[in-house]
Amino acid sequence: MTDDKSERTAGILLLLTALASLALLAAHPGETATTFAGVLKEEAANRSVAGPVHGGYIAVLVLQIIGYVKLSARLDLRRLLPLAGIVFFAAGTVFLSASLLLDGLVIPALAARYDDVPAKIESARALFVFCETAIGFLMPIGLMFQGASIASWGAALWRRSRIAGGIGVLFGLLMLGALTANFARPNPVFLMGSLIAPMLWAFVAAWLLIRRNTAE
Repeated sequence: MTDDKSERTAGILLLLTALASLALLAAHPGETATTFAGVLKEEAANRSVAGPVHGGYIAVLVLQIIGYVKLSARLDLRRLLPLAGIVFFAAGTVFLSASLLLDGLVIPALAARYDDVPAKIESARALFVFCETAIGFLMPIGLMFQGASIASWGAALWRRSRIAGGIGVLFGLLMLGALTANFARPNPVFLMGSLIAPMLWAFVAAWLLIRRNTAE
């Protein structure tokens, strides 16, 4: 397979994962419970949906590494910015995967285990607090690494494609700013915006790889 064909294949893979990530986000089960007992029942009831959604997104992130390695290679891995882009994205994948594992697999499993055992509800509460506290750090840190990776690729692309480069730098800086603000004053809007930005960037990266001679 020639480099052109492998890059286009990687671009198509990124495009498919971008579409998949949006579909998984749309399929994410809602949360309406206002009491801890209600949370247990809701998490247990949503287990069959939460597992595939969160596990699927972990798979999406891992597959995206393949496409982004190709993007960094096209931009020349001997340069600092393309190298930083793939390293930051891989680090972000580790943190986000840990967050997704806790949120979509561990917490629903705990809920299913303790839902029918009212006597152990305080033990369940302690485990939930631990998981949610960990998620509160893992998810923003993972997204900050992703923001840094997108900004790095955007800066590396600036001389080749002002549009793609500008989008990358803008998305990356906005993510870093929003997540920094989230640590100071937690707000779900900051996290949601920072979660959607990498999904949109994947479409840009896919276009760069599919289009012939973008980095020439």
